[in-house]
Amino acid sequence: MTTLSMLEALVQRCESEQLNLSGAIQSFGALIRIDSKSGTVTHVSSNLADFIGTDPARTLGQKLEALNFLPVASLQALPDQPGKRLRVDTVAEFLGGRLDVLAVRGVDFILIELERSAAPSAPIPVQQLQSPLLSVPYDDDEVMEHHNMLVQAFQTVTGYDRVMIYRFQEDWSGEVISEATTKALGSYLGLRFPASDIPAIARNLYILNPCRMIPDATDQPVPLLGLGDAPADLAWSDLRSVSPVHLEYLNHMGVGASFSVPIRVTGKLWGLVACHSLKPHLLSHDQRSACVSLTNAYSLGLTSHFAGRRIQSLDSLDRRIEKILEALAQHEDPLDGIDKMKDQLMEAMAAQGFAMAIGNDVVITGEAPDLDGMGLIDDWFLNESRDTVVISDHLDDLFHGQVVLLAVVSGMVAIKARSLRSGWVRFYWFRPALAQEVAWAGNPNKPVVEKAGVVMLSPRRSFEKWIEVKSGFSRPWTNDERMTAARFRNTLLQWL
Repeated sequence: MTTLSMLEALVQRCESEQLNLSGAIQSFGALIRIDSKSGTVTHVSSNLADFIGTDPARTLGQKLEALNFLPVASLQALPDQPGKRLRVDTVAEFLGGRLDVLAVRGVDFILIELERSAAPSAPIPVQQLQSPLLSVPYDDDEVMEHHNMLVQAFQTVTGYDRVMIYRFQEDWSGEVISEATTKALGSYLGLRFPASDIPAIARNLYILNPCRMIPDATDQPVPLLGLGDAPADLAWSDLRSVSPVHLEYLNHMGVGASFSVPIRVTGKLWGLVACHSLKPHLLSHDQRSACVSLTNAYSLGLTSHFAGRRIQSLDSLDRRIEKILEALAQHEDPLDGIDKMKDQLMEAMAAQGFAMAIGNDVVITGEAPDLDGMGLIDDWFLNESRDTVVISDHLDDLFHGQVVLLAVVSGMVAIKARSLRSGWVRFYWFRPALAQEVAWAGNPNKPVVEKAGVVMLSPRRSFEKWIEVKSGFSRPWTNDERMTAARFRNTLLQWL
C-alpha cells in the first residue's frame, strides 16, 4: 500500500470511529442510563458513589422509582423526541453538596446526568449581552462586528483565554474568522484548519448537541458498567468521554480545557464557537446555557442577514439574466449576439472567458480555450457528463494531462439546456489559473506514526502558520456565482 493510500485509509478509519459508543464519560459528572420500556437501570458510571454515595453495581437493574433522589414525576415532562432535555436543579444534597440533574431523551432510553452544583456567583447578564446579537447586520462591516460581539460575550461569560468563531468551508475545512485571545495563547485569526481536525462523526454530534465541554484535557475517562455487553449510546450526552486522538490534539495546542457551541444557519452546521483555556476550566450549567442562548441569538441575526442579502441578490440577478437573454433572442442565431453581449456575459460570472455552443457551432471570446480545447470540453460535457451544471476551479481533475488546455484555463462553469429546435444549448465561463496562498494552522497533512506495531494518524505537533501555495487552480467560484449559474440555466429553459 502506498503512503497516500495508507493515509486515506487511516483518515477513513478516523471518520468512521463511533465516538458515541466510547463506553466512558468524563469525570466531572456521573451518568445513569434507564431503559424507556422497562424503566430499568441498564448502565451506570463507575464513579456514581462519588456523587450519591451509592455502589454503582447495586444500582444496575433497579427500577426508576428506586432512585429516590430523582423527582420521577417531573421526568414525565421530558418530551419523547430524542435529544430533548429536562434540567432539574439541586434536587438533593449528597456528600455535603447539592446536585444538578439533567435528563436527556434517547431513542429508547433516558440518560440521567449528575453534576455538583456550582457555587453561587454573580448573575450572568444574558439579556444585556444577547440584545445586540439579535440585531440584523446590514453589510460586511456589520457582520464582522456581529462576530466580534459574540466572541467578546463568550469571553465575558466563560472567562476562557481564547474564544474563536470557526467557520466551516465547503470542503469542511475551517477558518478562524473572529477571535478574542491572550498573548499567552497567541492568535489563530485567519488561519485554516483541515476538515480531518473535526471529522464527520464529530460534526454530526455537534448537530445533535447544544454544546460540548472538556473541562480538563488531562482527565482520565470513567468507564460505564452495564447489564450486558452492548455499549450505551452517548450521542446526546454532555458527559461523553473524549477521543484519545482529540486529547492529544489539545495537548499539542497547549490547551488545558475547551468548550464549543455549534452555530447553525438554516438548520445546517455553519461553524463553531470554540473556546480554549490554558488550565482546566469547568463551566456551570448556567454558563453553558447562557452561551447556547447567545449563540442562538447570533445565529438568528446572521440567518436574517443572509436571507435578506439572498433576496436582493436574486432580484437583481434575475433582471440581469433576462436582459442578457432578451438581447441574444433578438438575433435569429443567438450566437450572432455574443460579440455585443460578451462583457455582460463574463461580468455575470466574474469570468475572463466565455463560449456559447449550439449544435456544432461555437463562439469563443476572452481568455478561453481555442477551438481544439473547446472541442475537447464540449464533447465531454455533451457525451460524458450527466450533469446539466458543472462547476470546477481545478480543471485538471476533469482533463488531466491536457497541457495546452490547462495552460489557458483552470476554472470553468458550464450549463446546458435542451431546445426543441436547436438541441443542446451550452454556455461556458472560464477563469485562468491564479496562484493562491492558504495560511494553515500547522502543516495540514496528518503525520502517520506507529505505536505498538499499529499504524495510526497522529495530530500535528505544531500549529504555527504554515503557508500552502496552490497552483493549477482558478479563483474559487463563490456561492453567489454558483447560484447565478443555476438561475441562468433555469431562466434559459424558459426562453428555449
